[in-house]
Amino acid sequence: MASGQQDAETTIESEVVVVGSGAAALTAALTAAVAGRRVTIVEKSERIGGTSAMSGGMSWVPANHHMAAAGLEDSPEEALTYMRAVAPPGWRETEDELWSAQAAQSGPMLRFVEAHTPLRFEIAAVPDPMSDQPGAKPLGRLLSPRALSRRILGPYAGKIRRSTMPHALTYNEMVAADLYRHPIRGSLRYARTILGRWATRSAGKGNALITGLLKGCLDHGCRIETGARAVELVSEGPGGRIVGVVVAQHGRRRTFRASAGVVLGTGGFEWNAELLKKHFPGPVDYLSSPSTNEGDGLAMALAAGAATAHMDQANIMAQPPIPYEGRINGLPIRFHAEPDAIIVDRNGRRFFSEYAFHAGEALNERDPETGALRHLPAWVITQWAMVKRTPIVRWYRRYDRRWLTTASTIEDLAAKTGLPPQALAETVARFNGFARSGRDEDFQRGSAPYEQRLAKSVGLMAPIEKPPFVAIRCNPSLMGTKGGVRTNARGQALRPDGSVIAGLYCAGNVAASPVGGRSPSAVGTTIGPYMTWGHICALDILKGNRA
Repeated sequence: MASGQQDAETTIESEVVVVGSGAAALTAALTAAVAGRRVTIVEKSERIGGTSAMSGGMSWVPANHHMAAAGLEDSPEEALTYMRAVAPPGWRETEDELWSAQAAQSGPMLRFVEAHTPLRFEIAAVPDPMSDQPGAKPLGRLLSPRALSRRILGPYAGKIRRSTMPHALTYNEMVAADLYRHPIRGSLRYARTILGRWATRSAGKGNALITGLLKGCLDHGCRIETGARAVELVSEGPGGRIVGVVVAQHGRRRTFRASAGVVLGTGGFEWNAELLKKHFPGPVDYLSSPSTNEGDGLAMALAAGAATAHMDQANIMAQPPIPYEGRINGLPIRFHAEPDAIIVDRNGRRFFSEYAFHAGEALNERDPETGALRHLPAWVITQWAMVKRTPIVRWYRRYDRRWLTTASTIEDLAAKTGLPPQALAETVARFNGFARSGRDEDFQRGSAPYEQRLAKSVGLMAPIEKPPFVAIRCNPSLMGTKGGVRTNARGQALRPDGSVIAGLYCAGNVAASPVGGRSPSAVGTTIGPYMTWGHICALDILKGNRA
């Protein structure tokens, strides 16, 4: 912890300093700037947008004005009812106040963002995934950004972080094109749109999201510093109030003073090898976020005395490999939900419905006493017919030869993967029986509303019986950790005794997510909620951030 920072070469005065440039950070900066505060955004990378820019940009925002305009009923109370119903068991005692704040501020946040940026959203035709739970809605809470041209950013147009996913189309356009299952046919169908977006430097999804938010920040006077890694918080007074941030930028140290407050929006810690091993001790296949997510904000907050929570939580899914910035990342696309595919644990046994919404939660299941992972290493077991008809698997397997294994028999496949041959053969035979009868007696695949919708799209079950047989690694791949600094319902960082660290706020994956890895949304699991928390943080700063 620093006080005064006499070794810093320069000091820059601001009222609010926001660390990071993802959706949570930029929404916080925008909220403060619109109110007339002097805001400085410091971004570690030379690229702006973090994980948000790479994402699909989908945003879960209950009780939003687009729903009202479409005649769809919703309210913060109904959203809260749904969040309570689908939350992890036992979390309500510590998280209910945060759920209430998020439910209340989601709609106002979105209206504010659209009023002060060129960003516009549209309803995505996706229901709340646990639609049989109280408070769920069949349509309207999940929103997608409309396309925007990066040209509106002027000199910052080339600074938006690119994605591993195609961003030429919006989410609704991508679904209509069926781009992931039929990439050539879908691209031809939307060729004119894709060419037009290329010509105008336009994009949808996460790139549109960050383009719009950044434009709003620039229009309202935010100062933006890139290549500026925050290394230390500045504190003053006997209570240790946070009044600034020291950054290392282009070979020098600079202090950015914040008379009103500091908001950490620095993302997760998944690229910090030591923290990842500590909190996710089993095998991890890939990471799909920027490699700058090393837990810098978390480290600074801990040095200031912050408490942490939910450090074993993350956005987890099985992902195929893809090159990104000179290394192999994960591509956050669900590839395993196919009728002739099952997932088995290290014992060669299925352990959940492969069509279940919370597949990542099943992969991350731990022994409550020891914290050890129950099922890993895990594998997708299928047949070559699935690979042939699934362009994602067929194409991306070439980037990591260890990812996909083939064999002429199930027993040979078991030998190559280290699975028990007899157990694997029994599991496949049992599933094949379910496929023929149309009923999964072990895990009821296709019984839940979310699974029924998926089965209608791709089919429910088909036998795995035609060689060559295939095993695909199916260990957790992390889109972002969701454990971090414990905050209150105003976004303020808390100490272990529950007291507030004055002047310090956290939003996004640097904060302990109040829902953890179990999101109430099918996609858009972080963007909308984290924008809401960025908004909440800034609103409290504007009130004078009383402790």
